[in-house]
Amino acid sequence: MDRRIVIADDDHIIIDLVKTRLTMAQYHVIATHDAVTALEMVRTLKPLAVILDVQMPGGGGLSALAKIKADPQICKLPVMMLTGERNAETVMQAMEGGADDYMVKPFLPDVLLERVSRLVSKAAKPASSVAWEI
Repeated sequence: MDRRIVIADDDHIIIDLVKTRLTMAQYHVIATHDAVTALEMVRTLKPLAVILDVQMPGGGGLSALAKIKADPQICKLPVMMLTGERNAETVMQAMEGGADDYMVKPFLPDVLLERVSRLVSKAAKPASSVAWEI
């Protein structure tokens, strides 16, 4: 199984850090530095998950998130926002826009790995057929 993760961030150091930690965990990380290329990669590669920075060239991560969630072919892909944006308005925009997780820089690489692993495993599980009674 190909364990592809697409990351888009305009900071080369962040990309290197994410690539290093996720590669150690047997993920195949494909990186870009802008939102437009990230969207093309996601549509072409159909990765297990997507990691987006909020502020980057090509419309930014929130724009890419909106396009991912609006596309029936890729709307179910889990998306994590990994950004330096800490304000509540941006967090709410991302979560209301369909982000599955939001992580603020700087971050601990092992925490990133744990959260990416949870996203991937959660997305891989079939929807439960349990009926809930209230």
